[in-house]
Amino acid sequence: MILAVDIGNTTINIGSFSSNKLVSHFCIDNKSLIRQKTTLPIKSDLLNESKNILVASVNPDIESVFYRSLKNEHKKKTLKIGREIKLRIPILTDNPKTVGTDRLLNALAAYSRTKTSTIVIDFGTAITIDVVSKEGEFLGGLILPGIKTSAFALNKQTALLPEVDIKRPGKIIGKNTEDAIKAGIYYGTIGSVIHIIKELNRIYGDLKYTIATGGDAKTFEKDIPEIDRFIPCLTLEGISLAFRESFSPQNITKQIF
Repeated sequence: MILAVDIGNTTINIGSFSSNKLVSHFCIDNKSLIRQKTTLPIKSDLLNESKNILVASVNPDIESVFYRSLKNEHKKKTLKIGREIKLRIPILTDNPKTVGTDRLLNALAAYSRTKTSTIVIDFGTAITIDVVSKEGEFLGGLILPGIKTSAFALNKQTALLPEVDIKRPGKIIGKNTEDAIKAGIYYGTIGSVIHIIKELNRIYGDLKYTIATGGDAKTFEKDIPEIDRFIPCLTLEGISLAFRESFSPQNITKQIF
């Protein structure tokens, strides 16, 4: 069994894989990890049974806290994406080294599923929308604020607007300030994503599939029919796949979704 760890801006997502299949998954809030300082809320048997611990990170500060906590409980060496585990995906951007590891892992996992041109959307702290070519190349993408980030920014950058939890509103027009913010961010995000998908297809031709992932992806499932499939643990799949491509390429199986 392997343990895949995705260290993000808000949470750490952890998944255990056996025979290339995800068998369990849970999240750790970054703030709670900082408060605990020395203890990882991971069951000891899960750590002990894991032959390898694979780490991907876009948050250096939380990554350091994670390693310190892990060291107190687990002595096995970790393998990091981009260091011990190289990503085998062509990156056609101005500076490939600056592309977020999570975006590349999502692209790798999405292409593994579709085997053709794909749009990959990650609804997280930031919303990333990336394009993979039919040859499996990472072409680049767009980054916009996630719904929680937008709500936080409105609260912090204004004198009177409250910070609200963004969920699917019952109607498009809010009758009070809180509902107006919820509707604005929710439907504004939907409008942005749908327009971007249409523009990408217009410019790059018929991109065959659109896949969504991320902690807030399910929030939009009913209102963005352009998305073909919602895959909650796509980044963890990418970590597992990158490991297998580096160390056990014979175990890679073909997928069409």
